[in-house]
Amino acid sequence: MVVQLVLQELVVFLQNIWGSIQKPYATYRRLVLQDPVQLFILFFLIGIYFFLVSPLKLHTLHPFLLTLNASRLFTMTITTFLLIVLFFITAAYFFGKEVSLPGVMNAWGYSLVPTLLWFFTTSLFYLLLPPPRHETLPGRIFSALFFAFSISLFFWKGLLYYLTLRFALKFDLLRIIGVSLVFFPLLALYSWWMYSLGVFRVPFV
Repeated sequence: MVVQLVLQELVVFLQNIWGSIQKPYATYRRLVLQDPVQLFILFFLIGIYFFLVSPLKLHTLHPFLLTLNASRLFTMTITTFLLIVLFFITAAYFFGKEVSLPGVMNAWGYSLVPTLLWFFTTSLFYLLLPPPRHETLPGRIFSALFFAFSISLFFWKGLLYYLTLRFALKFDLLRIIGVSLVFFPLLALYSWWMYSLGVFRVPFV
């Protein structure tokens, strides 16, 4: 029974990811009404990623150090996620909007999918094609393709950010612009703080 429920949620999770690419507007209209239980799958994948990438960062296979580092990164990712959700809820309250906490968590949670894909791909190619890559023609071609891939994920992420504010917070374009003028500077300061603490070189948001 438990396995069947997990498989059902996994199917919904994959359908929502595909829908956020193919039909993002229709998918997010439906997604903000769903139970955020699928986010457990997403955060499980994020936790696996941090555990797999820890040997690259620490240059060791010591199980205790790997677990400690992965747990620290995972905890900070969850904390960052909750802080952003709290910011969105506060912004909605400021504008007098009644919003659903599960809906906001679901919408912003799925925006972490392009982030996870970028981090995972970056780490994978670091192993397969370690830098420097600019010294050869294949290396330059790969760098150009990876840049195009990163830009695509960046625009996908931006679209999901917009849809989160549009459907989860019920903001119009003017309010989205206003909130963004506050959100992005705060995010930049938070990212710099995480960098200065040695947690993330690139923020996992």
